[in-house]
Amino acid sequence: MAAAEAIPTDSAEIVEEIVPDTMVIVTGKYTVTLSSLGGGPVSMLLNEYDYRNENKIEMIPGDASATPELMFAGGQFSTSAVNFEASLRPGRYDVTSGHLDVAYAYRPEAGGEIIKRFRFYPDSYHYDLIVEVNGLEELGFDRQYNLIWNTPLGVTEPQPEMDYEAMEAVAMQSGSRETLDDFEDGKLDQALSGNTSWAGVRNKYFASVMIPTNRAAQSVFAKGLKGKVTLPSGEVEQRLITVGLDMPFAALAAGLVDSFTVFVGPLDYNVLSEYKAGLEDMLGIGTTPYVGWIIKPFAIAVIWLLPKMHSVIPNYGLVIILFALLVKLITMPLSMKSFKSMNAMKELQPKIEELKKRYKKNPQALNQETMKLYKAHGVNPLSGCLPILPQMPLFFALFSVFRSTILLRDAPFVWFISDLSRGATGLTDPYIVLVVIMVAAQFISQKLTMATSQQNKAFLYIMPLFMGFIFYRFAAGLVLYWTCFSVFSLIDYFAFKRKKNAEVMAA
Repeated sequence: MAAAEAIPTDSAEIVEEIVPDTMVIVTGKYTVTLSSLGGGPVSMLLNEYDYRNENKIEMIPGDASATPELMFAGGQFSTSAVNFEASLRPGRYDVTSGHLDVAYAYRPEAGGEIIKRFRFYPDSYHYDLIVEVNGLEELGFDRQYNLIWNTPLGVTEPQPEMDYEAMEAVAMQSGSRETLDDFEDGKLDQALSGNTSWAGVRNKYFASVMIPTNRAAQSVFAKGLKGKVTLPSGEVEQRLITVGLDMPFAALAAGLVDSFTVFVGPLDYNVLSEYKAGLEDMLGIGTTPYVGWIIKPFAIAVIWLLPKMHSVIPNYGLVIILFALLVKLITMPLSMKSFKSMNAMKELQPKIEELKKRYKKNPQALNQETMKLYKAHGVNPLSGCLPILPQMPLFFALFSVFRSTILLRDAPFVWFISDLSRGATGLTDPYIVLVVIMVAAQFISQKLTMATSQQNKAFLYIMPLFMGFIFYRFAAGLVLYWTCFSVFSLIDYFAFKRKKNAEVMAA
């Protein structure tokens, strides 16, 4: 480990005239480039993730200034605009054991100083940042300062529109996850007052989050732009979002010392939960209004179980198939009851049609006679929905997991399905084949099990097509799960028919 050198205090040079220098720090998780212009990171490459090629994902993309930046005096002074003096010489530093400390100091001739101290770790997706400001009066600072993640995240996935849709600023305030994405006329300028535990920006699978560790921020704000851009894949709606924390000087007389943990990495539930700060809520799992509290336990169970299964079966496609089979086995008793009810409904259908003709001008009498018929034959028309009820929270949990976490990113299955996290981009995309199989499986399943009626005929054709239209952009892993569940429902049905035939022969 390289030891940090002391910051010179007797330098006669004017800080603003120092030529910007850079140093490169390589840890097990990322490669960060720091510059004395702005005194901080200007590039962070994630070592374990790439853009589906050899280029590593850049978390500070574009022609970026040092990120995050400090803003003082109501936005009139930014650390991005001045040169700092570094405690280490330019060069490359490999952090393989222990930690590495780097400090940047800005000392104007008028007095006062701003010091940013960084500590990098060998195997963590975060680094520590300590902000020291001395001589507030000499510097002309009062009231508060802002810590801002001032570089918007870029697109990392092959479906840019899905990535942009997921981009948002997120904050934790008094234990509640808050989203700042209220664009008006293509602009985002939103602020939320209140104790803020952390704030960050995210795209589909990655995030940058600033976490105050010695005291909470007093509020959070986000700024951004939204507009149409033309990419090789077509026109998409681009989002550029930054987020900041308001840190008051409070009763501090001459200076302050604030500490932060800055997380820059994947939206991995298990990694985020290790920070014990509710950082896993960055994923947005279980935030669906009214029913989120039901979905969240299912989502957490899926996040826990699938990697466990993957450790034994190193193919997430096979894991999802096995998982769908497991769910089908658990719900089989309900399925059998459902098939029994639907079979009885099919047998009663001719009698129901007779009742409809007899009471076509008296709907009330038709309902009464229909219910009498159901009761006489011991049929519950709602029991056909029994297998669906426990499936719905699980389905929404799977949708939430596959949409938000990095679990299936770049996970291959077979043949052309090399990434279970992406969906079809159009009718010519090979991934549409999986959607077609799903639609066919659902149609056949409904054709065999659904009672025949005029209303059901329309439902039989429309529902599979409707599901296909919705699903084609969803993660291939989710499409694979629903396809397998539909296929396994056919196995359930044939098992029921065999059991029924055996009972008829025995009678």
